[in-house]
Amino acid sequence: MKYESRKFIDLIQRATSKWANWDPPREIAVGDYGTIINDTGEFDWEGNIYSPYFQQQFQSSKSKFNIDLTDSALHPHKQKAGDDHLIVKSWGVTTKEINASAEGAVSGVVNIALKFDLQFDGNKPAAVLVMHKPRYSSLPNDERIIKLIKSMPDILKGKYIVTDVISCAAYMMHLSDHRAEKFSVSLKAAGPVTPAANAGGVASFTWSSEAAYGLSRQGSDPAAKFIPLYRLKQPYPKFWEWPFSHRGDEKTHDPIDRWEDVDPTWNPLNDEGEEQEIYDAEMHADFEFFNDGYPDDDDDDY
Repeated sequence: MKYESRKFIDLIQRATSKWANWDPPREIAVGDYGTIINDTGEFDWEGNIYSPYFQQQFQSSKSKFNIDLTDSALHPHKQKAGDDHLIVKSWGVTTKEINASAEGAVSGVVNIALKFDLQFDGNKPAAVLVMHKPRYSSLPNDERIIKLIKSMPDILKGKYIVTDVISCAAYMMHLSDHRAEKFSVSLKAAGPVTPAANAGGVASFTWSSEAAYGLSRQGSDPAAKFIPLYRLKQPYPKFWEWPFSHRGDEKTHDPIDRWEDVDPTWNPLNDEGEEQEIYDAEMHADFEFFNDGYPDDDDDDY
């Protein structure tokens, strides 16, 4: 497949409205802004609203707001997930978790932290992303953050903003091909799998997979911060109207949770990850159309 990254990202995005990071060791942070690289589907970073550069630009702008981003209330909100893992998948794949405790964990030796079966139906490519010990970070829905962003249209208008990030200590992603397949994946921990061990970096993780086909990627390091999944949003067009004169629209469209999720920037993809051409009848002179939009197959001679 020519565009594996874009195909995987497309499948995950259409199933979850979130964007997969094809290179999870590469950091993507809440407050990042940029665009999407159409050929690969990857995020094209341009800056971050929390950076010193952005703050300098804000202070030198015409904005009369005094917004101090050192205020902890304006920092990204962080929280741990209630579950030990998060699985996101597209159509065409089913997952079944296997009770890891049934493997018999012994303190100080190799334990099974996570084990599950994956089954791909083979009708078309499918994608699955597994995250162990996910942690969530999000842009605070604070009026000061909204004013900060709204004050900088020269930099941010037309850009996508990272509003949510899901990080983890171990991840596995798999993109299947056209073959039906069922295999097991497990995450093994060398050392006691306890909150204290994970926090101190005592345990080490290792992925084990029986996949024979498709493309897999994985990473594991309790001391690392992998970023496999993030959310991109953009304000509604009226958001950028200046000054703040549309009070009714502010309440409706300004809050971050009301912004639009960013959709893929490419046409629908075929099974190889290549864009399919969308036929536009109005741009072709192959046949005529009635006023109702249906083709006129009859030769009307008057």
